[in-house]
Amino acid sequence: MAKGFFTQSAIVLFDGPVAVDALMALLAPLGASTRTDADTPSWMSRPSLLVPMRPEVNGYVVVDVVDEPWPDLMGDPQEQVELFGAWSMGFFGPWVFPGNLARAQAMCFSWRGATEVSSRHRAFVRIKSSYILGGADDAPVLPADYDPLAELKFVTDVARAVLKAPGALAYFNPNGEVLRSPAGVDEELAWHAEHDVLPLALWSNMRLFQLAPGWSVMDTLGMEQLDVTDHEACFPEGDYDPGEVDAFLRNVSLYVLARGPVIKPGDTVDGPGGVRWQAHPVENSLAPQPRPVLRWLPQDGSRPPLDAHGHGAS
Repeated sequence: MAKGFFTQSAIVLFDGPVAVDALMALLAPLGASTRTDADTPSWMSRPSLLVPMRPEVNGYVVVDVVDEPWPDLMGDPQEQVELFGAWSMGFFGPWVFPGNLARAQAMCFSWRGATEVSSRHRAFVRIKSSYILGGADDAPVLPADYDPLAELKFVTDVARAVLKAPGALAYFNPNGEVLRSPAGVDEELAWHAEHDVLPLALWSNMRLFQLAPGWSVMDTLGMEQLDVTDHEACFPEGDYDPGEVDAFLRNVSLYVLARGPVIKPGDTVDGPGGVRWQAHPVENSLAPQPRPVLRWLPQDGSRPPLDAHGHGAS
């Protein structure tokens, strides 16, 4: 999937049904909200509010209430056709991949209670930005002066307002598989504002998997929301500090976001362990969701266990 009908999304998980009128009051400071009640609720149509984001280019944020648990597997094309169709059309977010909440729970290293708290949810509020709501068939998906960073910041502001509603359990960005407590969101934003750094950790998770015995792969997920490539690093376990690899991938993400696609195949930079790391663009990441990434390998004489196509060796 890619940006289309919807261009960004964020989710707030709740412990029970959510009152639309309560959300309207919380969202009033962000602009007048128009309420729509779905005649026949479906995965594509729920009771919702419309928040103006950039109305001059038909930019709005839809905030809808789903009184069901998050459908983590995103439906079966044979058994759950309507759910599968909603997912494939981006109604949960443009970069959402099945199993996103389970992976977010497993890879939430900064919130110890993430799995227990988020698993208690029984409803969620879906926050989605769009530029073609009510537009003509030939309306552009994105405006000519599209700014993904400003858009994602606005969607995050909407999510922060929704997090103040009674029963809110967690902030969830399914495109980047990020989970945070309501207080954790505020703390994250405050820290990044104090240090004048973008809060990538609220939009893009850093994940760690075992590639093969003795080898790890760490990746960013969610940078596509900002229209740049994700990164992954393959390295021998024990030879490199995962915390240093984490910082390396965050720094290179910020560098590419600021400078554009300036890193070329074969370029090397100083990295963890005091060695040079080399960049290799690949079409398919080693970890889900499958996507193009810039793969980084330490130039220390080691060779990762990958097959001729750059996939994990079986």
